Amino acid sequence: MLLPLREGTPARIGPYELLARLGAGGMGEVFLGRTPSVAGAHDGTYVAVKTVRRDVVAEPAFRDRFRREIKVARLVSSPYAAAPLGGDADDEVPWLATAYVPGPSLSQAVRRGGPLPVPTVRALGTALARALADLHGAGVLHRDLKPGNVMLAADGPRVIDFGIARSSGATTMTATGMMVGTPSFMSPEHVAGARHVTGASDVFCLGSVLCYAATGEDPFGDGPLAAVLYRVSQAEADLSRVPSDLRDVIAACLAADPAARPTPEGLVALLGGGERASWPQGVLDHIGEYGRELAQLVATGTALREVASAPTAPDQLPTLPPGAPTSGPAPAPRKRRRLLAAGVALALVAGGVGAYVLWPEGKQPAADAKPPKTAGPRIPGVDDRGLTDASGVVPQNTEQRPAGWKPWKEKLTAPALGCSAGESVLVCRTTDGRYEALDTATGRKLWDANLVKDPRDNLSFVGPSGGIFIAGATARPSVHGDTAVLATGERLQVRDARTGAVRWEKRAAAQQGQGSRPIVADGIVFAATPRTEELDLEEIGMTAFSLADGKELWSKGLTNAGIPRSEIKDFEPVAYAKGVVYALGDAGIIAYDGKTGTELGQVDQEAEDCETVKVLGPDAYCLGTPHSGAAEGRLHRLDSRTLAAKGSLPAPVEGLRPDAVGLGAAVGLGPDAVKIHALKDGALLGSYATKAAPEGLALARSAPLLAGEQVVWADYSALYTVRLDKHGKPAGLKVTPVPGAPGPRAEKEPDPNGTSFADMIRSPEVLLIGGIAHLVYDQGVVASVELPK
Repeated sequence: MLLPLREGTPARIGPYELLARLGAGGMGEVFLGRTPSVAGAHDGTYVAVKTVRRDVVAEPAFRDRFRREIKVARLVSSPYAAAPLGGDADDEVPWLATAYVPGPSLSQAVRRGGPLPVPTVRALGTALARALADLHGAGVLHRDLKPGNVMLAADGPRVIDFGIARSSGATTMTATGMMVGTPSFMSPEHVAGARHVTGASDVFCLGSVLCYAATGEDPFGDGPLAAVLYRVSQAEADLSRVPSDLRDVIAACLAADPAARPTPEGLVALLGGGERASWPQGVLDHIGEYGRELAQLVATGTALREVASAPTAPDQLPTLPPGAPTSGPAPAPRKRRRLLAAGVALALVAGGVGAYVLWPEGKQPAADAKPPKTAGPRIPGVDDRGLTDASGVVPQNTEQRPAGWKPWKEKLTAPALGCSAGESVLVCRTTDGRYEALDTATGRKLWDANLVKDPRDNLSFVGPSGGIFIAGATARPSVHGDTAVLATGERLQVRDARTGAVRWEKRAAAQQGQGSRPIVADGIVFAATPRTEELDLEEIGMTAFSLADGKELWSKGLTNAGIPRSEIKDFEPVAYAKGVVYALGDAGIIAYDGKTGTELGQVDQEAEDCETVKVLGPDAYCLGTPHSGAAEGRLHRLDSRTLAAKGSLPAPVEGLRPDAVGLGAAVGLGPDAVKIHALKDGALLGSYATKAAPEGLALARSAPLLAGEQVVWADYSALYTVRLDKHGKPAGLKVTPVPGAPGPRAEKEPDPNGTSFADMIRSPEVLLIGGIAHLVYDQGVVASVELPK
């Protein structure tokens, strides 16, 4: 937790204002800092500033080593590590700044709440292994991975203190014989001397960390230092209390022979856990305390200081060069505040964990002021509709950009027919009913899967009467964090998104339509399932399964027997937002509590013709699709929890037909233009003509999405963006050519016996995540480009 600054501590180190102490380490103290509140600067960016003790600085050649390691640390880019933000080895007191993680360390969390559940340990280990993979890929060894260097944030763990300078000679012992590091979390190579430390040593340390997380005990016991070091050197860990589900993988990490240990990438496959840890409630509460304390501190507008009762030894304080700015008089001592200060917003989400909306010093907002714009949240996955709320609004957070990403182009082995992407994996269904997975950083193929039961069932087509047939009745994939959820006519599978390994499988219903997909949110998989043993299409239900282990949580019927064929629709889950899952039943859209299955509401009769729903905060929008050509379609506004009607607007095809709703606007693709209408009254705010194909050729356009404050769509040659202000008013069109895009092509002659999806001119898909647009074209070309700034 935050500690007061000692008397005499400077107001600034490097470019950072010091706000409080975070603690002390073997090399010096760590402070909470903030970027200066200057126009154009990154107001409200909070950092952990590590300083170095004077006696360490005095060691020969220390600054050279520290300078090199600051340079190396800047090469690291990992979503699982606290990002290095700057450092100065030449300052009187050398320092290094990294992103501040508002949460406890793993050691603090386990000491307070006890061992973590097995699924959480798997997820934790997966994230930490990926952190090591990213560090090693940048040429950096951690060398001190221990529970105290793993911080727990609301959206997952972060590794800290990687690649930081050691004492003279790069050995594990100082000149005085003091051990640097924690003996129980060293490797045999550490004991032999740091010159022997390799990437495999980090894996050994990770095994010890996971043992601690699962048992609450150090893996090599306690007692005299020499005894502990001997057990470490012989790799004699006591794993008797480790749960059996984890014992083999932890034992593999703790192999005495470095060559026998798994690589970080191999460890991810062995763990089979989620990259986003689902923290127990006690850990969530613990994390929330850090956020509230930070909010309280910022609300005061001043640093947290104390008046020392006695002078502090000079060598315990960092100093700045002569003339550097110092703070004014310290305020009188005060107790640490426990109540949330007025004027600070703390938006609570599940488990009491908040998104902390903070204002720089001197800029306290009025009670009705809106918070400043910040980077978007980390999102687990996207598809052609955006997030699971189907609103088409996709927040962008560049921290989700995969390490080492550069623009790339790849081609699938068959035309694509629906894709989904997460931070590190893009998975596509192909027209022959298979699935293919690509690495989002490079486009490299990771795995493929064929769930089609009959090899002759390998054609997706539209029949002569308009019926849609998908090979193997496969559904679109859903990528969620480190999982990929696939569904066919009879099977629902959850796989490791990176390796393709099957984690669990359940019986499912046949794919309902071209856009059918399982929905994954809040640790739950929602899928269409049969109500009879015969997989009768007329009796369909929806079942909620635990994402972790496939346990059935609840199940509801969506249809009754005896529905006329003309009334059969895509009965399935269609959206999820804020704990509510929406499904299409034979009487229209129904809302259920995602955790319990309790029915919350059903659309009124006037909105029964809605087949999909787009959720935006307290509202849900659905477009009526009347089957009578004379009937007028309407855009219905509903209560997002109960589905009670709030009003409606006419929705002509060339007017208000939204693909995305957000920022007070409805954005839709018409026959020849992307149109932006005001949600409140349907007024046209902007219209952007879509590019026409050259004579004799054809092309198609994607449905527009909202990426942050930009409308984004694509055709066969370029990416198009239009920026919106806070009222939804558009400003300018930007055209970004896409290298490798296929361009317009000749359309094949129609076949009276049916048309294959592989031959169709179909819309590209735009998958937006981490400030990147992954564009998937109908013939299987996939291009990955940066979104315009």
